[in-house]
Amino acid sequence: MVVKYKGQKLRYVKDSHGKEVLWILSPEQIEMPGMIFVGGYPNEYCIFMDTLSDDEQKEIRKQLN
Repeated sequence: MVVKYKGQKLRYVKDSHGKEVLWILSPEQIEMPGMIFVGGYPNEYCIFMDTLSDDEQKEIRKQLN
């Protein structure tokens, strides 16, 4: 599912370990605060939801309902 975070559209998914993450949809997003490289391909960047503030997590969860 695509959600908005800090004015950007990111893909919300649970990774293979069950962690909630926000994946990039475009290469420019790798510069967003909190974005980390997690894979072997150049486009495997995400933000782990558990690193966001409670308010930020609540705002994203509202979009999921």
